[in-house]
Amino acid sequence: MFSSFKSAAFWVFIAICLVMLWALVQTSLNTDREAEYSYSDLVNKVQSGEVLVAVIQSNELKGHLKATPKDEFHTTLPPNYDDLLRAMLAAKVDFTIKPEPRSLLVVLLSNLGPIGLVLLLIVPAFWMIFKKAGFQPVLSVLMLVPLVNFVLLYIIAFTEWKFGPAQKA
Repeated sequence: MFSSFKSAAFWVFIAICLVMLWALVQTSLNTDREAEYSYSDLVNKVQSGEVLVAVIQSNELKGHLKATPKDEFHTTLPPNYDDLLRAMLAAKVDFTIKPEPRSLLVVLLSNLGPIGLVLLLIVPAFWMIFKKAGFQPVLSVLMLVPLVNFVLLYIIAFTEWKFGPAQKA
């Protein structure tokens, strides 16, 4: 039973790696087809009415020209690009400004706070350690209390663990 689980986990891992490799190749192929314009060229194209749509995210602008709406272009923006925004408004370019993507760690810290993140990461691991060592798993919450956590670690380290009989599947 356990060996079939390991085998299945191995093949799932291989499949995930192949999907990630495929996504990487597709991304690199798509970026090769994009035209890159300098900021001044982009401002000139906007002012001459050649830009159809644009999406701004962080310091990157991606968009489509009216002449070739299927082909995408991109430009790296300077810190202040108010002149470009005014030019796009004047030329009636359909543009969107998206917020910067946030990493998982930033999302967790902003929603849970540092204590919530510690609870989320530390307590489940110690819960399993206490359970496997034969102690009450609820003691894992004490790992969050300063100084008590060191005492508890020494108690666990030097106490004889109560292993149960091996479970057979």
